[in-house]
Amino acid sequence: MRASRRAPTSYPWNRDPIGQGAIHTLPPLVLGGSVVFTSAQSRRGAGPCLALALLRALGRLDPHWSAPPDENELILHKSALGGPRLFVGDREGPSLSFTHGEGRLWAAMSGRGSVGIDVAYPEEFAGAYPFGRAFSTEELECAEALCPNDTARGAALIWAAKEASVKATGAASREITWKTLRVRATTK
Repeated sequence: MRASRRAPTSYPWNRDPIGQGAIHTLPPLVLGGSVVFTSAQSRRGAGPCLALALLRALGRLDPHWSAPPDENELILHKSALGGPRLFVGDREGPSLSFTHGEGRLWAAMSGRGSVGIDVAYPEEFAGAYPFGRAFSTEELECAEALCPNDTARGAALIWAAKEASVKATGAASREITWKTLRVRATTK
């Protein structure tokens, strides 16, 4: 199924949000490309508008990805697996990922390689959550080190990292299990 969406010209995200501090940048990672991310209130038309704002921000970091002069050339397609594919005119654009949480739509974009984004909340891991089904002992220890005495918050961080990696790699959940997908802490 392919669904296309264009950024409506009247949507407020068509203003340049960079000066307002709304777009965040991660330094070039392993693949050498920068990652930009932001969020907005989740509502109709937010996805294409966030993609346009991120493309403008990415274009400032990497001129290869400058935004088209005509905003109607920016098109979002949905892949067969439901992931976003961005096209700038007739060429495929940079990697893009979306996630929803608590009334907000989050988006991340990378000029090189793939990107994934996810949000998870401690409330999702409260009570009698079956941690052993989703997390290894090492991950739970990492969660405790990140968030002492707040297992639910640490688990939310680890879970979001797992989900984001699945989105970035395109691995379907039927191909992996959440317990075998491991998040590890590293030190420099």
